[in-house]
Parts: sequence; C-alpha cells; structure tokens
Amino acid sequence: MAISVSYPDKILAGLNQSYTVVSDEGEPRVKIRLSTKELPHRVIPLGPPKSTTESTSSTYKYKVSFFLPDDAVGKTLKVEVEAGSSRIEESKPVTDS
Repeated sequence: MAISVSYPDKILAGLNQSYTVVSDEGEPRVKIRLSTKELPHRVIPLGPPKSTTESTSSTYKYKVSFFLPDDAVGKTLKVEVEAGSSRIEESKPVTDS
C-alpha cells in the first residue's frame, strides 16, 4: 500500500480542512501548497486503521489539518506526502460551493 490520502468530493475555500493519510512506511512528511504559497498545517497520529487485525502491523493513520483561506477560490491546492520510499503528489481545484 505505502501511502494513501482521503480527500473530500469538493475542496471548499474558507474552511478548516482535514484529510486522512494512511502509511505503512512511517510518519509522513506533508507539504500543503496553494498555488506557490505553502500553508501551515498539522500532522496528527491517529493509530492503526480499524481494518488492521494484526497488532504488529506497521500501517498507521494520520490526520492532516489546515485552514484554506477565502481567497483560495479558483486556485489549485497541491498536496505532497512522503513516507519512506513512497511519495504522492496531487492537485485539486478549490471551489466556493
């Protein structure tokens, strides 16, 4: 599996955002960018996913939270997540509804 990120259907401006990251390669390093500006964020360890039956599993869930300002409408949100040798980079459009 390596890394996966769960996104909402729409990325809405002016709201606190919270995405779930699942990693089996340790705590992720995350960059959140709005166009070229990096947004402050927090990575919060949540524990193993409920679907994990083995207590020795290295898979772990994290919550990434940040605020997306009102002026983000029409811009692109870029999320970069790295853990171990795995990397995900995705871009999502920001809307107002």
